[in-house]
Amino acid sequence: MDRQQALLQEQANKWLEQQKCGFTTEQEEQFQYWLSLNPDHKTIFEESKQIDGLLAQFSEQEIENLSTSKVFRFSQANVWMATAACLAIFMISLISFTLLPHTESSDYSAQYSSAVGEQLKVNLPEGSKLYLDAQTNLNINFNEHIRSNTLVKGRALFDVTTNPKRPFIVNTDTTKITVLGTKFTVDKKPLNTRIRVSHGRVKVQSNQHIVELIQGQQAYVNEQGISVENINPTLIDAWQHGRLIFDNTPLNEVFVEFNRYHDREFKFASNELSQLPLSGTFNASELDNFLKLLPHVVPVKIKTEKDQIIINKL
Repeated sequence: MDRQQALLQEQANKWLEQQKCGFTTEQEEQFQYWLSLNPDHKTIFEESKQIDGLLAQFSEQEIENLSTSKVFRFSQANVWMATAACLAIFMISLISFTLLPHTESSDYSAQYSSAVGEQLKVNLPEGSKLYLDAQTNLNINFNEHIRSNTLVKGRALFDVTTNPKRPFIVNTDTTKITVLGTKFTVDKKPLNTRIRVSHGRVKVQSNQHIVELIQGQQAYVNEQGISVENINPTLIDAWQHGRLIFDNTPLNEVFVEFNRYHDREFKFASNELSQLPLSGTFNASELDNFLKLLPHVVPVKIKTEKDQIIINKL
């Protein structure tokens, strides 16, 4: 069995043990997502279930006797028993591989994606936690030297377990974030990346600039460089609770935020309208209520045609 196959088998064994103990709703969702990542995942998991079923037919003493015997005499009646015993011994070896400490288990690769309106929580093997906002794509590649993450699209909150010997890195196409033991969010947008620190510190690096952020700070990274400002750290994870908080945010960015949770097209009658600032706290799931309220807050009128929202001057 090669290294990749052994890692997949280890993951399958862990899912099987969790399933036998009973999945929570969250664990069931994560398990189904793991199955969907690769057809081999389902195959390996089903094989693990079959071997586990065979293993259940033997006592520990019977398996120990079979595994230490030097001579086997097979008859037609017990061929299947011997086969089952061999598979059971193989299962024991795999379980031992999973549970006993070993240095090679630090390798971990995965791809996570969330759909429109969907948020995901991911518990990583080394203890860190990820929270993916809607319409987010994240690739993970860990080894014994580094924990590398690539945020392809969207927003994620990282709650990182400190390990100075294995730096935790988050990359976007323009930005590199090095974790110094912290909890923070990264929001990748077409023209910039925003980093917000809830606890601890992170180092943010672009092509030409490096800054270090502490709790209660955020940085915008774009072609012009990195700008840093102070924020209220209690608001950083508001999106996890379904709240969208804006502070003099241009209207076009406001609609981009809502569109994480709604599949609607919006269009501004002019660039001037798209830059009108908006402040307030809104429920991410209640787009229609937001559209009714908006003309009372800023001088615009809203017209809806099928799935398109048109914003005109009042």
